[in-house]
Order: sequence, then C-alpha cells, then structure tokens
Amino acid sequence: MKYFKLISVFILAFLFGAVFTTFPTVSHACKCVEPQSVEKELESSEAVFSGKIIDIRTEKNSRKILFEVEETWKGVSQTQIFLKDERSSCSLDFFKGESYLVYAYDFQDELTTNICDRTKELSGAGEDLAALGKGTMPTEEADLKNQLRNPVVRYSYIWLPLVSLLIVAAILIRKRPGN
Repeated sequence: MKYFKLISVFILAFLFGAVFTTFPTVSHACKCVEPQSVEKELESSEAVFSGKIIDIRTEKNSRKILFEVEETWKGVSQTQIFLKDERSSCSLDFFKGESYLVYAYDFQDELTTNICDRTKELSGAGEDLAALGKGTMPTEEADLKNQLRNPVVRYSYIWLPLVSLLIVAAILIRKRPGN
C-alpha cells in the first residue's frame, strides 16, 4: 500500500508538470488574394532581401529563423537578420541551408512573412530578381547566432516534470514512518 501511494504521487506530479509545460498550438485559416506585382510587393514590404537560412529555433507555435543576408533591396542593412514565423496554414516551409527571396513586413515589432507574400526559394525567384534589379550588400556586420541558444527554455518540458518528481519524492522520504 505504501508503494502504491508513492507511485500514485509520482504519476500525479508528472501529470501536473506535463500540464503546465504543454501548450496548445494556434491555427488559423489562410486565404490569399491575388498576388501583388513585384513592384507593389516591394513598396508595401518593410524589408526585401535574399539570404540563406543558417538556423531555425522552434518555440511553442512559432519559429525564429536566422538568415545570412546575401543581397538587400529594402529595409535591411545587417549581414544577419531574424524572421519570426507563426506556425499556421499561412506559414511557408522554410528549411535550414536553403536560400530565399524574402518580402517581409513588420508584425508586433518583428519581421515576418507568409504564403500570401511573394517570398519564395531563391532558385524559383527569377522573375522577381529580374524586376528588382541589382540589390546591395548589407553594410553592418552582425552575429546573431547566440540569440537562438536557450536550452533551459527549449527543454523545460523535460526538466520541469522531473524536478517536480524529485521534490515530491524528497517530501515522501522525509515523511516516512521511522525517520
């Protein structure tokens, strides 16, 4: 009976920790109107650049994508830049190591893009590149890689339930008859 209580407490502690570290994802329906011309997209975008993805960090229902900027047409002067992507049906499939032509806009003080913009893999952006003409090289050196590293937050779904279990076990051991 004593072990049954102990096992029950461990299971409850684990479930308690899991509930507080698991979050639902948000989904949105996506509907795009007719795509804008390159000129109009350039005009309405906050930033337009081409770059290679050097890292992606996923957290909850969004991704933080780090680009090494190769060429810029608007709004970007640094050699590296972040793009935030809310995971939804409007999200693009971004892959580490691939290069993209990005038309980004400002959303809650961060740059973002979606499938309704003209953002695409650089290999399929010939028409856009011809219309945009020659861009410029970024002028400010930046190294943003360290801003993506936060293993404590990234693995909180593992360590929080384990810490909860250890605390409960310590309490139960102290309350054992005979101690």
